[in-house]
Amino acid sequence: YDGRTLERLVRARLAAEPENRVLTHHAHCALDYRCPTASNLFFRRWEGAVAVSPGCNARCIGCISKQDEEDLVSPQDRLLFVPTVDEVVAVGVAHLETAPDAIYSFGQGCEGEPLLQARLIEKAIQGIRARTDRGTLNINTNGSNPLSLQRLYAAGLDSIRVSTISARRTTYDAYYRPNGYTFAHVKRSLKLAREAGVYSAINLLCFPGLIDAEDEIAALVEFLRETGTQLVQLRNLNIDPEVLLPR
Repeated sequence: YDGRTLERLVRARLAAEPENRVLTHHAHCALDYRCPTASNLFFRRWEGAVAVSPGCNARCIGCISKQDEEDLVSPQDRLLFVPTVDEVVAVGVAHLETAPDAIYSFGQGCEGEPLLQARLIEKAIQGIRARTDRGTLNINTNGSNPLSLQRLYAAGLDSIRVSTISARRTTYDAYYRPNGYTFAHVKRSLKLAREAGVYSAINLLCFPGLIDAEDEIAALVEFLRETGTQLVQLRNLNIDPEVLLPR
């Protein structure tokens, strides 16, 4: 991720497609936050980002794009608009057609919950797959809406990564503070992925003293068996213990 090369690539891409707000938004993420998946859009390689949702149905304690907690400042700006299907499709087709090991991922740290824009994503998947069958279409999500995900699976979504801090409902609720869904919805989303043949993973937020607790481990093992989740990706939860543990 050479910074000078990245700046040159971003300038050239924005000059060629100045009206595409998806590119403009992720140029900010690439240059100012050095986000790898945003940068990959301009390097035309690997997993590329696409943010679509300014809203969210959870209030995660460690949210990196919006904080309601007093005296806590989010480290990056959240997406402020909903892109059009055409904007999403244009960037997606270009990435999948040219990038080696191409993945186009809905659901980024610079947005809320992508499933709040499930219809947009469904139309975008259909539009992309009408133009190319290359690469992988992925969603990073809290898995809160199994019915919407079932539609995305049917539309051609290839893989899903669901974020969680725990397989225990009480721990999950304390961190995610879900609005309008439950942990049972999360499990259902992963079960449906297995039934649809969609590759499933979880992003497991790791915090010492929590992730290694015996009751947490036992619940996680049972959760993986029940849902058929195929991959566990460990994510270091960088958060002040004095903020997290009391909650």
